[in-house]
Amino acid sequence: MTITVNSFFKKTFSHLKLFTLFFMICSSSYFIYNIYNIEKLQTKYITTLNNVYSVARRFGSFYNNTDTVALNTGKYLFNGVSVVVNTPTNAKILSTGIKKLRSNINQLTDDNIWTVAVFETASDYSHFDPLRPAYLKGYDKIAINTIVKNEDLMDTYRSFYGCNIKLTDIYKEPGTDQTIRTIYYPIYNNKQLDSLLAIDINNAAFENILAKFNKNKMTIISMDNNNIYHTSELLPCSTVDPINLGINFYTLLKVTLLPSLLLLFLYHSLTQLIANKNFILRHDQMTRFYRRDYYEIKLINQQNFNLLIIDIDHFKNVNDTYGHEVGDDVIRAVTKRINNCIRKQDIAIRWGGEEFILSFSDMNKEQLRIKAQKICDAISLCPILDINITVSIGGISATNIHFNDAYKVADQALYHSKHNGRNQVTIA
Repeated sequence: MTITVNSFFKKTFSHLKLFTLFFMICSSSYFIYNIYNIEKLQTKYITTLNNVYSVARRFGSFYNNTDTVALNTGKYLFNGVSVVVNTPTNAKILSTGIKKLRSNINQLTDDNIWTVAVFETASDYSHFDPLRPAYLKGYDKIAINTIVKNEDLMDTYRSFYGCNIKLTDIYKEPGTDQTIRTIYYPIYNNKQLDSLLAIDINNAAFENILAKFNKNKMTIISMDNNNIYHTSELLPCSTVDPINLGINFYTLLKVTLLPSLLLLFLYHSLTQLIANKNFILRHDQMTRFYRRDYYEIKLINQQNFNLLIIDIDHFKNVNDTYGHEVGDDVIRAVTKRINNCIRKQDIAIRWGGEEFILSFSDMNKEQLRIKAQKICDAISLCPILDINITVSIGGISATNIHFNDAYKVADQALYHSKHNGRNQVTIA
């Protein structure tokens, strides 16, 4: 019982060590893989935003080349775009460009455009897609100029390489509590600010990019603050609220746990398969003893021998009287009794049909004789399948001798046991 419990704990500890190794390999590899992909994700954010900026900048050309129509004070709807006129004026009808702008940016942001608006600096009229109450408050000439100044968009027409567009910080829109960031693009003509394009992007756009990236790349990059690895980078034309990316420790543990267990299972399955294949190649399937063709070469390379040759007495009569199936069962029973008499390190070989060789280490001649007699007695002690079965044994204990010579001496000892009445032991 103690041996069984010790064996159980040893196996459990061995499995635990292997699992720990596989888990460390999996988690470390996956951790490095995620770090490698964070840079790619940052590049994707930058590329997406730069594409959005490019679309927004093209709107300036559309704005400058659009004709005006006379509109009175009121609210108008053109192609789904609302126009709010505060003072009778000649207004540009920008609905076609705004719709195309919205469609293009929605493709880049997975339909996360919240609002597109164009504010005239004269505050005579504004365009909204869609028109929402939050936009009807606070946008006058002073407010627009303040935005341009605060967002450092003054005289951007002078800038050739710099940002003539701005991404704001994250904020919640009053009245809706939507978390958004706004892209502001001022449109200048003749060094004068004509209008301000405002594009509100739902902050979920950045989360969606992350979710899609994680799905496609099979990563676990997160925007959480409690990450074991953390990096942040400002988005193009932005000075606040960088994109924070990292790897969460508990998510890493959860994700790598199952692959580690799977690796452990595959490892054990593979080692078991190899062990079974090796066992089949090396062992006789009936007796579980070593096969002669596998072990004979090892015996040939030995020089010291404590060798027993065992032969079942009158085995031909068993086959002739009871049939070969019973004969096979007798061989199995005999080898089982032999196996019960020898140690784990002792070598048992099925040499022929009913002939077996046992090789022992660390024995002298007397010990070999005692072992042989024990085996002989164990087999003859009680019948096998109601048949009285005995064995004859011949053996040799010698040093500095070739196997062929040792075998001949042991075989002669076996012959002596058989011709002396069988069921006995002879050690040379």
